[in-house]
Amino acid sequence: MTVDETPPPGSAVSESGDGRAEQGAIANTGVIHGDVRSEFHVHHHHQRPRLSRRLMMRTVAVIGLGAAGAAAAWRYEPEVTRRSTPEPSESPEPVMFGPDASYHERGRRLSPKGETVWSVALGMLRDEPLAVVGRENGRIQLWDPVTGKARSDPLPGHRSQVYGLALHGTMAVSASTDGTLRIWDLTADPPRSTPTTDGIAGGINGVALTTVEGRTVAVSACHDRTVRVWDPTNPRLSGKVMGSKLGAPVRSIAVGVVDGRTVAVTGCEDGDVSLWDVQGERLVGRLGAHQREVGALAVGAVGGKPVAVSGSEDGVVRRWDLSTARPAGETLMDLPKAVKSMAIGELAGRTVAVSGCDDSGVRLWDLGAGQPYGSGLTGPEKTAEAIAFGYFGGRPTVVSGHWDGTIWAWTL
Repeated sequence: MTVDETPPPGSAVSESGDGRAEQGAIANTGVIHGDVRSEFHVHHHHQRPRLSRRLMMRTVAVIGLGAAGAAAAWRYEPEVTRRSTPEPSESPEPVMFGPDASYHERGRRLSPKGETVWSVALGMLRDEPLAVVGRENGRIQLWDPVTGKARSDPLPGHRSQVYGLALHGTMAVSASTDGTLRIWDLTADPPRSTPTTDGIAGGINGVALTTVEGRTVAVSACHDRTVRVWDPTNPRLSGKVMGSKLGAPVRSIAVGVVDGRTVAVTGCEDGDVSLWDVQGERLVGRLGAHQREVGALAVGAVGGKPVAVSGSEDGVVRRWDLSTARPAGETLMDLPKAVKSMAIGELAGRTVAVSGCDDSGVRLWDLGAGQPYGSGLTGPEKTAEAIAFGYFGGRPTVVSGHWDGTIWAWTL
């Protein structure tokens, strides 16, 4: 697995957005195809607040569970009966999905307005669907994304924004601009957390969970221009810096498996997108760049080929082929507003990406065809700063967290 340090011709994004292309930690879900696997769900990317709301970002890293060869993201197979009726969507018209726009579904708002939601992760807890969200005020909260009911009160922990979340079993890992990771025991009542001892200058912008040689590790995107590996079972150990520092703060991270090796893809404030060998704790190479910072990343597979999908403040969504020595980024779409969040999943036998943009749009992309999938998801009024893709009761489910503090869910 080699990647040239110098980006291939055409890998930088032009203003015209030339080129065409396609789109987890247990935080969201990556698709598992052939020799590409995402290990655990995680959410992973964000951008730190600035004077303009348009410049705020949040990172979502997405990973799926499963064995090699299984075409699936994170799944919950038993049938789930909706025990209550969530608040109806404010959208006046039903959303239409699918290449023929024949599938109808309406977004459900799970929570009222409040503190901005910067991170979302999906999983299971005590045999019930689980969504974990991280907010502007440093608190996390557990929700049932099917019934729309809160599964906990807001939980104190971090001192500032929670920009990253990852889940693995009954453990969650959160990342914050306070410079720490916190390891959460979700079986406790109420759930409790232990912080890492190190405080990273400028904060941690994203986190992903994966497996390296049979052990679970957390990989973080840090403001101090480092990518670090942590042992979540021992929070007192310092995070180990992989390779050397990059040229700019790391804003987003996603992890997966390529050719049997655990890899990470990172996006930086200067627009660079890079590939890492997590097992070897080294930088493989620079894949290419956007014109502005990259706050949204997901890793998955299309047709058995490992891909990463990035979204940037420049409004461009790009796909990176991780199976080649020169994985030039292709433009999937050049949008009028910044791309804030990204997740990958499977819908009706197709690998799709779901993106959140600064125009409040939540869009689906058919990665095989390289085109929009249906007319998008409707309901939210503000930007989706975090997005997760999972499966509950055998149904694909998208959960998003927004600038206005609302949480939305779609059953596709």
